[in-house]
Order: sequence, then structure tokens, then C-alpha cells
Amino acid sequence: MVKEVTQYIGEEKCELCKKTAILKNSHLMPKSLYKIITRTFSPYDSAPVWASNSQKSIYFSNAQITKKLLCGICEDRFNKHGEKYVIEKCLKNEYTFELKKMLDSSIPSIHVNGSSYFSPNDIHKLNSEKFMYFVASIVWRVATTNWSNDDIANLNGSLPDEYNESLRNYLLKKTEFPKNIYITVCIDSDTDPVPIMSLPSGDIINNMHVSFFIPGIKFNIFFGEKADQTLSAILNKLDINLIYMYRSFRSSYEYKQMKNLLGSELTPKGKLAKQ
Repeated sequence: MVKEVTQYIGEEKCELCKKTAILKNSHLMPKSLYKIITRTFSPYDSAPVWASNSQKSIYFSNAQITKKLLCGICEDRFNKHGEKYVIEKCLKNEYTFELKKMLDSSIPSIHVNGSSYFSPNDIHKLNSEKFMYFVASIVWRVATTNWSNDDIANLNGSLPDEYNESLRNYLLKKTEFPKNIYITVCIDSDTDPVPIMSLPSGDIINNMHVSFFIPGIKFNIFFGEKADQTLSAILNKLDINLIYMYRSFRSSYEYKQMKNLLGSELTPKGKLAKQ
């Protein structure tokens, strides 16, 4: 007997669950983050400034990176298991930064070479599982498909199968978070935090590392023990995959590099060029 396959017009395969459905217009970086960034600019709700290294330009833009990727069930899965929770905790404005507030009232238990770090257990009432899920969803998204953006083109297809499949199964709630992936969550400790959002960047093939910013928070993701042997040794001993730490974004290498790009290597375009 020939098995009948029913597929309705407009349906395609969801990249995550692999089921056939009408796909949503999925965002690489959550849509709500664009709103937070936009509201930090003056006048209120004006277009944010985007910097593109591949285009060697800087300009005002309301553009958002999207493509048909996930079905409605998987879109909702990403939202309820990580996205909504993490974005509620990020920097909203100069008065609202829930994650930093939670760290400020906690005591770090990890002390290495004069620096202190917070284990998930140190921060009461914080759901670190949702942070791990959020990070996994962003990394999987950027590496699993072509988003037609030259600034992240090097990450497309760069995640080895062992990590790609383990992340996909974790995102489907079929397995636990992969033991050989490690995350540092850096919280901006400056008195005037910088509301940055960035696309994921890094070199998975050679350095096994990816990082990205959301307002007030930077995430570093390391694949395998050799990517950062000191970090992996500490986390393996504690049987955790994630730690939190304070970092001054304004004194960080990334921020200084960004300022250098804006000041010397990127050309203002459009309305920004006229200011």
C-alpha cells in the first residue's frame, strides 16, 4: 500500500521539529529586543543606529533580521522556555535592570585568581535554565541556516554535528543541556550601562566560541573543554554549565573595538551622515 502524504499549500518543513507546517517569520534576535533598543534613543521610539562591519557603514535603521524558519509551536516554545524570561531581566532603562538587581543582592561562591563569580545557586529565585535555553536558541538559530546577512555569514553551518544535534534535541526538550557547552553571563557593572544589542559573532571552527550582547548583558558560549580549559575545569567540578559575573562594558575590549570601528572604519550613511 502506498502511504499518502498530505501537505497543504504554503507549508514547509520547520527547521527545529522537522514537521511540515506554515512557517512563521522568525527573528534571529527576539523582536522585543528591538523595541527595548529603540526606546533608549532620543527622540523616544526613533530608529536605532546600526553598525555593519561587512558594509563598512553606520546608519539609522528599523530593519530586523528575519526568515521563514519555525512553525508556530516552535516559535512559542522558544518564547516560553527562555526568550520572554531573559528579556524581562535585561536592561530596560537607567532605572530598570532586573538581573543586575538580583546579583547585587547575592553573594558569589566562586573565587578564582582574585575574581568572583556567581553560580546559579547563588542567585535566589533566578531561573538559570531559561538563560541556558535562550542562549542555546540563539546559537542554534544563527548556525543552522543562512540569514542573508554578511556580518554573520561565517557562522552559517559552522557548528559541528555533535553540537548542532545536541542543541536541537535540547531545544525540543528531548535531552538535558549538553555537558560540553559552557556559558558565561556578563552583567554590565557600569553606573551608566550601555544598551547594546549585537548579532552573534565569533569563530566556531577555529576557536569554538561565540558571543552576543543584549541590553546590559553579554553572553559567551564555549564549545568543548578545550575552548576555555580554565572555565570548563571550574564548571565541570561544580557540575554546572553557566556562571554569572560583573564586567564593565565600557572598559571591555569589545566596547573599545566598537568605538574604534565607529570612529575610524565605518562611514555614516543616510540621515546619520547629515548630522
